[in-house]
Order: sequence, then C-alpha cells, then structure tokens
Amino acid sequence: MDGWTLRRLARELDDALRGARIDRIYQPGERDLVLAVRSAHLGARRLYMSAHQQFARVHFLADERPDNPATPPMFCVLLRKHIEGGRILRVTQPGWDRVLEMEIEALDDLGDRRAYALICEIMGRHSNIVLVEDRTDGSRLIIDSAVRVSEEMSRYRAVLPGIPYLPPPPQRKKPVEQCAPEDFLGVEPSAGASRANQMAIVEKLAGTGPVTAREILHRAIARTGSAEPTSIHRAALDLAAAVDEGREPASVGLDDVGRAVECAPFRLTSRARFAECETVSDAIRWLFADTGESLRQSRLARELERTVREHMDRLRGKLVRLEQEWEDAEAEEELRIKAELLTAYAHEVPRGASEVELPNYYDDNRPLRIELDPALDAIANAQRLFRMAAKRKRARQWIEAERENTLRDLRYLEDVLQALADTSLENLEEVRRELEAQGFLARADRRGTGGKRRAAESEPHAFRSSDGFVIRVGRNNVQNDRLTFRKADKRDLWLHVKDAPGSHVVIERGQADEIPERTIEEAAALAAYFSRMRDSANVPVDVTEIRHVWKPNGARPGFALYDHQRTLFVTPERSLVESIMSRTLARRETSDSR
Repeated sequence: MDGWTLRRLARELDDALRGARIDRIYQPGERDLVLAVRSAHLGARRLYMSAHQQFARVHFLADERPDNPATPPMFCVLLRKHIEGGRILRVTQPGWDRVLEMEIEALDDLGDRRAYALICEIMGRHSNIVLVEDRTDGSRLIIDSAVRVSEEMSRYRAVLPGIPYLPPPPQRKKPVEQCAPEDFLGVEPSAGASRANQMAIVEKLAGTGPVTAREILHRAIARTGSAEPTSIHRAALDLAAAVDEGREPASVGLDDVGRAVECAPFRLTSRARFAECETVSDAIRWLFADTGESLRQSRLARELERTVREHMDRLRGKLVRLEQEWEDAEAEEELRIKAELLTAYAHEVPRGASEVELPNYYDDNRPLRIELDPALDAIANAQRLFRMAAKRKRARQWIEAERENTLRDLRYLEDVLQALADTSLENLEEVRRELEAQGFLARADRRGTGGKRRAAESEPHAFRSSDGFVIRVGRNNVQNDRLTFRKADKRDLWLHVKDAPGSHVVIERGQADEIPERTIEEAAALAAYFSRMRDSANVPVDVTEIRHVWKPNGARPGFALYDHQRTLFVTPERSLVESIMSRTLARRETSDSR
C-alpha cells in the first residue's frame, strides 16, 4: 500500500465515514483494530486497521469476524474510554504520506466535547496506530499507541503516552504535482519498465511504490514508445489526476491461477491480467485475503498449527530412525543361511574356533566366512544365529508396521494442517477436539463450563451449482467423515483431490438420474481449492459415487479408500471459485427433488 493507494482510500473512507458513530471497538491482535461504525447512509460496517509489520492495511470487512481475546488489551480499553460512541468528523491523508488520520469528536467523562485523531501509520516494520488528543493550541498529545516506541528504540521520535505527537520523518521526495520532466532524467529510456527504472521513479516521487512506478512507465511507453522524461512526467500527472478524480476503478493484479498479488487505485494495465473492484477497500481486502493475511490468525489457530507441525517433525524423525533400524535388520536372511551351513557342516567345524569358512550351497558352493563364539560348539553357534535371525525377522515385521502407522499419521496431520486454513473459531474448536480425541493434544480442563454437554456439530460448506445441485465441502477431518459416511446418499457423487490433503466434496444427486458435467467440474474446482493444491494448475481430482468409498477399520478421521473413480484435471481459478461460493446455501438446506 503506497501513498497513491492511501490517497484514494482516504477519500473513499471520508465519503463513507463522515458523521458515522463508533459503536464498538475491538482489538483482536496486538497490532490490529476493528471499529464497528454506523451511519444513516452507510448502515453498520466494520473497519479493519492493522499495523502488522508486513501486512499493514486499512479496509472494510465483509463477513469476517476476527476472534477477540477474553480480556481486551489496555490500548483497546483506552480507545473505548475516549472515542467509543464518538462521531467521525473526517478521514484525511497528510500529503502523499502512507498515513491515514481519522478525526473524531467524543464526550469525556464530564460530558465535555473532546477532539481526537486515530492515526494509522503504514510504514512496514515501523507501522503503528496512535490515538492522540487534539489540543486547542494546535498541539497533539499522545494518549497511547498499539506499539510504544521509546527514545532508545528510535533516534527521531518516541511514541509514548503523555508526550507530544511528532509525525513520521518526512521523505525527501517531490509530490507529483511539483515535479518537472527534468526530475526524471535518471530514468534510462532504453531500459523500458525495468526494475532499475521503477526504483528511479520510486526514489523521486513522494508516496510512490514499485507497482505505481511500473504503471507510470507502462503508460509512458504506450504513449510515446519509450521511457522519455517528458512522457513519464505526463503519464505521472495523468495517473495522479485519475486517482484524485476517481476516473478509473481500483483493481487487483492477478497471477496465472487468478490469485491477487497486488492492488492499486487505478487499472493495472501493466499486468497481463487484472480485475476491477468497486472500491479501493475491496481491492485491498481481496489482495490480503489471497495472500493468506485477510485477518490475523487466532491464538488458537497458531497453537494448533504449532502442535501439528511439532508432531509432524517428530514423526519424520521417527521415520529416519525406522529406516536405520530396517537396514540393521536386513541381515536376517544371511544369519539364517550361516546357521543352516553350520548345522550341515558341524563335523567340519573345529571346537574353539573364532571363525570358519564353509561352502555356501545357496551360492554355487562359494566359501562363506562365519564368525563364531569360541566358547560354543558348531550346533550351539548355529542355534545362536537362528535366534538372532528370528529376532531380526520379528524386528522387520514390527518396523514395517510402525513405518506404515507413522506414514498414516503423517498423512492425517497433513489433512489437519489443511483444515486449519479455515480459521473460523467454530472450525478451530472442532479441530482442537479432534486432535484431543486422537491423542495429539492434551485435553483441556473444562470444569465449570458445561463440559458434559456435547458440543454442537458444525456444518460443512454448502453451495448451489450453476445447475441447481447442492455441493457440500467438509471443513475438517471430522466433518469429512460425517459428510461422506453418515450424511451422504450412496448415489451421491464424491470428489477428492488426488494424492494430496484436502476436503471431501459431495454433490447431492437428489432425484436426478444424471448430474450435469458442469456441476461436476464446479465441484472439482472446489475440491482443488479446498486442498493443498489450491495455488496449482491442472489439479487432478478423483470422482466416484459414495457407494464406492469406504473407511478401513481403525483409520484416523478423514481417511477414506475408494475405487471406480475417474479423474478430472481442473484449475481452481479464483473467479470461478468465487462465483460458486457466492451461491452459499443456508444451513440444513438440501437438494430439491428432481
């Protein structure tokens, strides 16, 4: 998010939030805030503000509801005390800086009006959210911040309660409206939109990031055929006017599988693929949803992921040890042959010998050297070798069984890791109970919380296909089991990505004789999307009827075997998947009779 994006975002937020009331404030993470706001023209919305060191941003939320700690952090408490119930006066951006300021008017404990500003500084690892009080003399006093910065931490400024607020250090760059063609003489015309040329513009124009610089170069070259200073200057001014006047829609740049990789407050014509968005807020939200950082993962999600990965590391270490033990046990056959030769040629073995060479009738009578215990005769040495061979044979059988169990547990934990991509609290709680039941997580003490009551079963995702069929998608292993082996009809179609962790997907047949191929392809796209192959192209997805799917005795949740399948190859294109997911069904909705 550069200054150009924030410039357009500030104007959008100002139009949307001017006069809105702050109903409630939440702090789901150390550097994250959610403001529940309401106004007559806006309705009820939730604004997300993050000072994350890598993913700082501001945008409206859709249906996301971040998990909040049971006890609000102190910064949240102070925000609620000072600005909860207040009115938003305006949202501004100082110059082209990566800073948003939300001016707020609220009543203090005595009923007097106070002026505040909630300042979101989006500056990489130095990002911060600061609440200040605007004094009548024009100064600003810091009330508190998401990240406190002492004088030892920063030579330029401290950010601590009770001291005057000092804005971030100014950049030694020119705003685009103050630039002249000669300011771009450092750009190499023959290098086109190269990285070096992009950085030359970034270092010259205030608030400009690489995405905007690339777009300026692309438009300059499209206009005149080369990256000349005059054409770059003209392109920069035109693009700035388009941002200021809202002449172009915001957009996200897409990669080969339709995943958003960047956003901008204008059309990203410099990319081979881009998608337009209604607002900059929508573009920002789309970008961070596709990069896996739409919302902070809850503490529970991080705990479960850490637990799963630790168990997977231990299981991989166990596999290495089992392979070593397997190599040690491979001498079983050689020991048995030596024992048989000692038995057959016992009369030729001198008593007290420490070794002997005997003809190996299993290998064309070639001599075989056999080490002996001098204290034993030939028959006793043979019996000793027979016992060692039998022990090695039992060890190989045990190692083989352990290796199979270890691989099975690894496959199971990979499925659990995939299920943790759904960070809703409902799903995370079910995954936690599943890990407890399978012995991978210690059971939590829930005395006094109604622990005897059975937790309500969560529902799988449910979508309506283009042809009107219901497609259900399991969100975790327990749901996969219920969906496949308890809920589905034997004539329903079952889909799963081939040879990779992923969700079980079921198409309800209802009374239909046949399921259209378009519906099957949509369900296959969902199976690929809700799997580890989400970001791949040409993902193999197996399709069969439920009656051909079964669960082996004693198998972990989510494990299934199947046959009579056919394989489709699909790409989980984001636009297709989002189109299907937009047709979400209400809970317990079933297929219509056909």
